Amino acid sequence: MPEACFRYHRLVFLRAAKAFRGFDRRVWLLLFAMVAFRFGHGLYFPFSSIYFHNVLGIPLSLVGVGLAVFAASSVVSGLVAGPLTDRYGRKPTMLVALCGSSASFFGFALIDGFAGYLAVSAAHGLLGWSMFEASRNAMVADVTQPGARSRAYGLVRVGGNVGWAAGPMVAGLVSAAAAGSAGVYPKLFVGTSVLTALVALALALTVRESLPSRREAGTGKRGKRGLREAFTDGPFVLLLGVGVLLYYVFTQDWQALPIYAKNFVGATDGQIGFFLGANGLMVILFQLPVSYLIDRGSKVMALLAGATLFALSSATLLLTESFVGIVIAFVLFFTLAEMVLEVAGAALAAEIAPVHLRGTYLALFGACFGAACGVSPIVGGALLQAELPDVIWTIQLVAALIAVSGLLVLAALRRELVS
Repeated sequence: MPEACFRYHRLVFLRAAKAFRGFDRRVWLLLFAMVAFRFGHGLYFPFSSIYFHNVLGIPLSLVGVGLAVFAASSVVSGLVAGPLTDRYGRKPTMLVALCGSSASFFGFALIDGFAGYLAVSAAHGLLGWSMFEASRNAMVADVTQPGARSRAYGLVRVGGNVGWAAGPMVAGLVSAAAAGSAGVYPKLFVGTSVLTALVALALALTVRESLPSRREAGTGKRGKRGLREAFTDGPFVLLLGVGVLLYYVFTQDWQALPIYAKNFVGATDGQIGFFLGANGLMVILFQLPVSYLIDRGSKVMALLAGATLFALSSATLLLTESFVGIVIAFVLFFTLAEMVLEVAGAALAAEIAPVHLRGTYLALFGACFGAACGVSPIVGGALLQAELPDVIWTIQLVAALIAVSGLLVLAALRRELVS
């Protein structure tokens, strides 16, 4: 029996190794960059709102305004970053984003009031995560065959989740060691800034440009009328609409569920930490197998499955008001849906995009996150304040079902294009 078990696990390991070997060196470099980059973000985000409100005295409503400004500027960044990465290259745009992100984290450590907080939030959205995502995703698509892109995106995402899981733990230990001193928070922000700058330096020294040549792109007019072409591409515009709807559910649950669990279900802090931590563990364990399955089938059908899982998650929350219901909805349905959306969405955007506009298409799809993030926390917060959590889950359910309908239309359009 032990020998049979060993042979089985050895076979699983060998199949996994075969599925993920052969990636371009740049995919692995971006994987390690994401570990460090998201680790740095993990040092910042757990205590940022606490610092801005409790230490600097910025009202929570204005902290929310800063987050909305960040989301809006991220959408603007998506409109700008895509054409830039198609015209000037993935690597320069990536380095500008990392340097801008490093500078903004340093800026957060220096601010002393709302005006500075608002200005740095806007800069962080314009020259930060969104721009880095666009150029990074374009580079992964450039160096990976279409049939392996989901696995490549999944691999890089696992690296990000490892960093994201470790960052808050270290930040918590540092804060505890400082006995909750207010002065520790700016030091964590500076640490994030330094780490982001080191990631920029490492990529500058090790990563080669991946921008396709004009011959590979099949055009001599790279970047010309890129946004116009993208916004007149019917299937892609439909994908953008679906993306906004699904990211609405995705971003809102992360904001609303901890408060809902605490104030309406009576969950303890330990229980809340359990279901949030279980999500990260599930992603680390199952993102790669899910990505492998997505690569073996249709990206549209994968997104359709993801939208259905989001609908099941919202329906479970609507029909149950218990901690068990939260675990089933979030750890099972929501986490599986998240793993599909984050990988299949980018892979499908790259698949639809003309080669010479790949960066533009991926940046616009990435902007769906910012667009949804600018709306969903406001709606969720207002409805929780009004003690109407069922309305939150109902709106989510409707959004997911509309996304299902949109994906069915998208599948029909793509079948027509093929035939």
